[in-house]
Amino acid sequence: MNSFGKILLLLIINILVSVSATLAVLYYWENIHNAEKPYTLITSEELITTEQTAATPEIDYAIVPTSQSTLLLSSSTNQLEQTEEISAVETATEIAPVRGSLVFIPQAIGIGDVSLEAVRVQSNTNDAVSLAGWTLEDSEGNIFTFPNIQMIRKDFFLEVYSRSGHDTPFELYWGRSVPVWQSGETIELKDAKGQLQAAYRIP
Repeated sequence: MNSFGKILLLLIINILVSVSATLAVLYYWENIHNAEKPYTLITSEELITTEQTAATPEIDYAIVPTSQSTLLLSSSTNQLEQTEEISAVETATEIAPVRGSLVFIPQAIGIGDVSLEAVRVQSNTNDAVSLAGWTLEDSEGNIFTFPNIQMIRKDFFLEVYSRSGHDTPFELYWGRSVPVWQSGETIELKDAKGQLQAAYRIP
């Protein structure tokens, strides 16, 4: 009978310890752990607000201003240098790289195979960009004109296939029967005003 009493006492102590531990864990979870949530939880609305307030990249065409003093030189000994300087300025303006453009060309795939050939165009801003009237051009005068389509957010991309197909918000089709692009050629992306927005040299 004495042994039974000891066993019963140990069982009661064990039950009390278990209940106390469980209650302590529940108290911590409800009153301490959950109290941290308002400081760490980011809602979708807050995320959208943060993205909308991000600065929009600026387009820098690297246009080099022409000095008036250079243009006013009349000395015959400096005429050749003046002509060369003006030519250099005009050349720099024509081939100037585009920095911080809203849309860029990350890659071209399937070059030389009309069934696979495509140019990827990708957004570089959180703002929506309308591509209506924009063009893809090569050095031989081939021009693809974009329909009324939008790049709705940063990292959104679409692919322009050389072959025929049905346009979707993610895929556009040129409708050609032969490949357009060649290795070593530069693809130019221009906006509706004809201004260069991006360029990609095919490896």
